[in-house]
Amino acid sequence: MTVMLYLMRHGIAEDASRDGSDAERALTDEGIRKTTQVAEGLRALDLQLDAIISSPLRRAQETARIAAKVLAPDREVELTPLLAGGSAAAAIASGLRLPRRAAQVLLVGHQPGLGELASHLLTGSAHRIPLPFKKAGVAAIEVDGLPAKSAGILHWFAPPALLRAASQK
Repeated sequence: MTVMLYLMRHGIAEDASRDGSDAERALTDEGIRKTTQVAEGLRALDLQLDAIISSPLRRAQETARIAAKVLAPDREVELTPLLAGGSAAAAIASGLRLPRRAAQVLLVGHQPGLGELASHLLTGSAHRIPLPFKKAGVAAIEVDGLPAKSAGILHWFAPPALLRAASQK
């Protein structure tokens, strides 16, 4: 069974959290607004998410919750440290556990890890074509499961401005 993975980078976040912890950096007001518009743009594309899996870092969790509220209000956001940064793309691809029969899954994480994961899914190498995700940017990659047995197919790679524009239609 093929799976459409939507890889999404977190939205615009604070430069530093109140306690100085990188893990606790929250989305800014602008980040919340723009991420909501991106999610509305994704809704215009008629995404039917079966699961939402996020990095446990605050800015990614907040991004995932905004996407869930707009796209799949009945879905809980699952957290995994694999998407927190620092994990090799191959380890993420082999370590992520997708729900059975999931056809569309949103993964929310960070750069450069998401770009490297996209490259790995498409080419088998994290460094061959790492995608340069902007904040709240999204890529749609079709795979034959995780870990994938063959190269994935890039359906689209959208910067946030394009998705925000789609929300205005």
